[in-house]
Amino acid sequence: MSSFHALRVSEIKRETPNAVSITLDVPEDLQWEFSFEAGQYITFKHNFRDTEIRRSYSICSAPGNGQLRVG
Repeated sequence: MSSFHALRVSEIKRETPNAVSITLDVPEDLQWEFSFEAGQYITFKHNFRDTEIRRSYSICSAPGNGQLRVG
């Protein structure tokens, strides 16, 4: 079963007028848990007005480059 971790956003980059990419800062002790292969996705969870909202985003950084970025 997957678990959720609070990660810090290290960069938000405007890619087009209607799209951004978000880079997440993964702590050293969680690097193994956030290793991925091309084509995988990550799920974000947020509580808004007493409702849990989940959204999945494709990872758009290359595996093994030390970044976790979604678009």
